This record gives sequence, structure tokens and C-alpha cells, in this order.
Amino acid sequence: MSENHQQPTRKKGEILIQVQVCALAPGDVRVLSGHCDYFQEPPEGFPYIPGGDVSGIVAEADAESRFQQGDAVLAMFELPRPLHGLAEYVSVKENLVEMAPKNATPVESAALTSSALSAHLAVEKFVRPGYRILVLGGSGGVGTFFIQLAKKA
Repeated sequence: MSENHQQPTRKKGEILIQVQVCALAPGDVRVLSGHCDYFQEPPEGFPYIPGGDVSGIVAEADAESRFQQGDAVLAMFELPRPLHGLAEYVSVKENLVEMAPKNATPVESAALTSSALSAHLAVEKFVRPGYRILVLGGSGGVGTFFIQLAKKA
């Protein structure tokens, strides 16, 4: 654990978020436990800070941003891999950030990011009214969201 990691510098088009909750994915757990096929060195070098799906409070944003300091938000990681979610602050591209639902806790908001977005995109692309669908793995993160969204499609 590092106590002296610098706060990230926000670039134009990014939102600086004070992290309240980070949702770890199975891949994060594999990397942290050493059960991965290859070494994942972070692009900026060490320290390696895992995690990507976060909920938190906007600390800084561009003046023309739709987000303002103090907004409760959720954000997903930028591909190809999750980084920095377990830090105190994370800087994320604005298109990967969304307002947190007003009735959701920070824990619930962090759980929404990648799973809910993946399910939403799949339903938009593949489900049409009247379709009959079998969802294998429907009890996982994406599957539970997919089933609910598909019912409304």
C-alpha cells in the first residue's frame, strides 16, 4: 500500500473523481492473486493500481462539461484494462462517466458501470420486440442486467 501516490493530473476532456467505491472484476482478483497468464505492467509504470469501475464525487471538470464539482457519478475503465480504481482519485475521459442514479448508494452505482453498460449495448444491438431469448449465465453481472433490459425491449 502506498501512502504517497500523487493525485492524477486531469487532462482536458477528463473528469477528476474522488473515488468512494471501486467494484473489482474477476480479472482484477486474478491479477491481485497472481493467477494470470502474463505480467501486466501498467503503461505509466509502477505502482500498479488495479480496479476500474468506480463511483465517486466530481473533484474537477472542464468549464464546459456537463459535470460539476460535487456531482455524484459512476465511471467505467478505459480499455484495454482497468487501472487506478483503487486509488483515492482517478481521472477518467468524460464519455466514460455518467451521473449516478439519485436513489442508488455509491456501492450500487459502482456495480452498474461495466455490467449494465455491456447488457444495454447487447440488448440494443440484438433484441427486437417479440424475440424469444435464452440467456446462459443469466445470474452473473451482465446476465442479470440483460434479462431485465431484454424484458422491456
